[in-house]
Amino acid sequence: MRSQTKQNYFLYFFFFITIITIYRTFMLFYLNPNFYVDEAQYWIWSQNFDFGYYSKPPMVAWFISFFELLFGDSSISTKSISLFTYPFSAFFVFLIGRELADEKTAFYSSILFFTMPAVSLSSLIISTDVVLLLFWSGALFWFIKAIKTDKIYFWILAGVFGGFGLLSKYNMIIFVVAVFIFLIYSNQFRKHLKNKNLYLTLLIAILVFSPNLIWNYQNNFVSFVHLQEISQVEKELFHLDKMFEFLGAQFGIFGIVSFALLLFLVFKIRANFKDETFVMLFVFTFLFLGVITTQAFLSRAFANWAAPSYVGASLLVGYYFIKSDKSKILKIAIALNLFLMALIYHFDDLTQIAGIEQTRKNDPFRRIRGWDQAGVQIAQILQNNRDRILLAGDRDLLSEMIYYARPYAKNGEIFNPTKKVQNYFEQIGDMNKFVGKNFVFVSKTQNIENVSKYFTSANFLQKIEIKIHKDYSLEFYIYTLDEFKGY
Repeated sequence: MRSQTKQNYFLYFFFFITIITIYRTFMLFYLNPNFYVDEAQYWIWSQNFDFGYYSKPPMVAWFISFFELLFGDSSISTKSISLFTYPFSAFFVFLIGRELADEKTAFYSSILFFTMPAVSLSSLIISTDVVLLLFWSGALFWFIKAIKTDKIYFWILAGVFGGFGLLSKYNMIIFVVAVFIFLIYSNQFRKHLKNKNLYLTLLIAILVFSPNLIWNYQNNFVSFVHLQEISQVEKELFHLDKMFEFLGAQFGIFGIVSFALLLFLVFKIRANFKDETFVMLFVFTFLFLGVITTQAFLSRAFANWAAPSYVGASLLVGYYFIKSDKSKILKIAIALNLFLMALIYHFDDLTQIAGIEQTRKNDPFRRIRGWDQAGVQIAQILQNNRDRILLAGDRDLLSEMIYYARPYAKNGEIFNPTKKVQNYFEQIGDMNKFVGKNFVFVSKTQNIENVSKYFTSANFLQKIEIKIHKDYSLEFYIYTLDEFKGY
């Protein structure tokens, strides 16, 4: 009877994940959303193979290249990476739940993870978090198997997945800290602190990660300099309002009920201090979440920065409430997550049915609308001016146009007279190589005196306006710039 129950829970998991993935796939094709600026930039990276890029390690670009090889070059194939990887991440969560508790815990934990709003939203995009969560969950599973069995191949797999996690996003390093905190605490597994296999795992992770370390060394550690800049720790410190704003946003990341349940468990650590499974999951959840919350308090933190916390959080919430025989509240959390998923996916349909006019203020997706239309018009301009090179003044605009104005914008350059490196294009670009060349300049503002003085002549060509809502449009001013004089 017990094995039948286990089999059923796995079948429930498989059926649920399959149905939701089919639904998400349909919605991806139905909505076919434009690339967000970061997605466009990751695609650009994928066209230029390397072991690192200005702001991130290379894994997301490698995934895009691989999927493009399999399924062709399109935004759909790029975004489908998320549809493919999230079921595997959820499967690792299921395996962890089963290893630490039972299949009922595994089922609810994995479904809680798979339906959390951040996963629903990011299933239609490609981001570094998508690949990080795959390797974070995998590394956690292999680590648990390793400390429970001490079999060498589990230690090796933990090291490989840990290295791949570091090649996905640098904050994977917090995983290593969590490992040591848990082992120091654990009566059962503290012995592994003297186990050579643990340090072999660390060595393997470093070796897997080493190509990016070498790349950073060769590029003046530009990625780590960027991490310092984006954290803004050098600016005014201590922002209680930003910390509460960040924590409030976590209800939208993990789920309204789910995050409330997680916060409730903060007050349960003392009562469960001797439960090593509870403490393990607590450490792998709240260490990461605590670091990013502190970051938000000190300077700032974006809501998605805490994403890896929710692998452990899904398991922690599932473990505690199944153990407490309160699965009903987990069903409520999952049901609400599914409801929020439907709201996200059918936002346009629902506002149209309800007769609600979308505006700049009430449309959360306005920043990804209209770029394909703008790209068509700019591609036509570049096609008519084939002797000219695309030039833009900021990373966002250049990223979107290189993708949507293909192939005429593929050699686009960024205007950077200060020569300060603040993005990928400024890192690899050198406008002084184009002295005497002519450009098509795409600007978000009409006044370009700060740009035109570097050219012998500048002529206004046309204005492009893509109407999104009555109070919001994409507006670009197109100029021809002749004979660049150099910085």
